[in-house]
Amino acid sequence: MNKSIQYLLSLLFFIQISCQEKKEHQKTKAMTKYEWLDATSAPLGYPVDVYRGGFESADGDFTSLFSGTTGGIWGDANRGMSNGEKSIPNHLHVIWVSYAEKIFYEIDTDLDNGKMTDLFKNGYYTPSSGDNPNPRKENYDKIIVGFAPGGVVVLWLSGPGRQVEIGRYQSKKIVIPQSEIDALSPGPQKNMFDAEYQRKIIHEFGIVPAEVVKANEGKPIPYGLWDSYRDKYNWNLQIELPDNGKTKEVTWFHYNGEMEMTFGDTQLEKYSNIIPNELKWNTPKEKAVPNDIKILWIDGADGYRYVGNIEFDEKEILPAFKEISSDDHKAKIELKITVNIPKTSASVKLVKGDQQVWLKNSKIMVRKTKYKD
Repeated sequence: MNKSIQYLLSLLFFIQISCQEKKEHQKTKAMTKYEWLDATSAPLGYPVDVYRGGFESADGDFTSLFSGTTGGIWGDANRGMSNGEKSIPNHLHVIWVSYAEKIFYEIDTDLDNGKMTDLFKNGYYTPSSGDNPNPRKENYDKIIVGFAPGGVVVLWLSGPGRQVEIGRYQSKKIVIPQSEIDALSPGPQKNMFDAEYQRKIIHEFGIVPAEVVKANEGKPIPYGLWDSYRDKYNWNLQIELPDNGKTKEVTWFHYNGEMEMTFGDTQLEKYSNIIPNELKWNTPKEKAVPNDIKILWIDGADGYRYVGNIEFDEKEILPAFKEISSDDHKAKIELKITVNIPKTSASVKLVKGDQQVWLKNSKIMVRKTKYKD
């Protein structure tokens, strides 16, 4: 046989084997199950209901997201019905109703199964709670779907001390045929189409706090707001503590629904060899705007643990980030927190070179705990 033909036949054989191995690997990866809870989320004041649909997996698994009205806070896991070992979904197909708009939407999209599978498989490190100083390994245990006005859908993975965004998707408006509505039995699904029921969801059932209903009255729905939460800036935290205090851990909560606990200086001094850079509190990286930052530190004078919590004003901090980065969105920004000498409060400002913007409306709490390190 001609050597060239032999070579080609051998090459084709190895390509076929390689393809088969790749397919088997992908199939095995898709079939691997992890323990997780499905959950839904909606912005405060804009409750939603899933009419039908849910997560679909490559091996045929289906997880329904029909579980009752979702209110609460954007990014928070508000509803969940099915906790257990399940395949990681690769598709999302849901019909849902936005009560504030009185509009039904449909989302029918593929999901980043590979990214989610890797995150579930690898887990992550997070600071330990209590008196155990060792970093601990955790696993993601929730897949959260957020539904917001305008048809916005966002997917997060969540676990103890961590929540990360997987993707943002766009729903389309749909009209359910009247014949389908008429065929529904009395109950939750049929109620979704009733105008009086839609009104009560927002105004009477306690799903939306009365103060939020009052604040939203007469105001247009802020379309685009939930996408603006996803804007990321090149900012980092700078913390000034009196008496040579050292951070123990820093927890970040972001308007885009992400959150993470990071390791402070006292942990880094002991465990720097096992803590990846992205989990160190002072590692520069692009992040969404924070809505809350919690700082735990050890005081250099008395050895006690102190806690500082900064809750930002949305109407102040979002424009502040836009203002200070208006001429260069990639510019390096410092969010500077300075704790006062009595350790009772702090000042907060954004700094970029010689430019600074004070965040005067932040709610700040600083207190000494009963624990020593």
